[in-house]
Amino acid sequence: MVSFLLVGSIALTILQVAQMDVAYVLLFDMWSKSIKNTFIAPIHSRHLIFGSLFFGIMRGSVVFAILASISFYLFDFRFQAGGLIPPLIFLAGVFSMAAIIGITVCISILTFGQKADVAAWSLSGLILLFSGIYYPVDVLPFFLQVLARAIPLTYFLEYYRSIFIPGPHHLAVGLSLAALYLLLGLILFDRAIRRARRTGILLWLSE
Repeated sequence: MVSFLLVGSIALTILQVAQMDVAYVLLFDMWSKSIKNTFIAPIHSRHLIFGSLFFGIMRGSVVFAILASISFYLFDFRFQAGGLIPPLIFLAGVFSMAAIIGITVCISILTFGQKADVAAWSLSGLILLFSGIYYPVDVLPFFLQVLARAIPLTYFLEYYRSIFIPGPHHLAVGLSLAALYLLLGLILFDRAIRRARRTGILLWLSE
């Protein structure tokens, strides 16, 4: 039970740290009314996402190291119990989920303007709520279980927990969903940028 909760707590913290780095790529510009300047620069949308994600990964990795150390000394939780591959896959899954959430926030900003900053604070919480951070997905009502199974993080949590608490997991499904959502997110983000330029939203969000 301790391992179950610790894995969830670590995932929650890392996800929130990393996804905000991606979301901030447009949130800060929106708050400062300078979002048009970001898109004047000769860079592609993927540069914005992966550049900010890089810093999210760096910060998230530091957070993971700190939390793993604290968990070891306080609860004898050994994050590398199954070797180094499982935690690396787990982190890759959490970071990919952070990128997906961050991209969704950026798309929302370019679509709905300042109202979208609510998504930055609520979206990750909703996803964590349905993906079984502190409880098994099986305890959720059936329709929420279906929703949980559409979230990649659910599978990465199950995979990493299976190292400490033997049980089934479907890692391949999580990896496939994460790759699909990332690709779809990048395509939609690029389209949102073109639409924002065409409709004048970039100027509306700038001074």
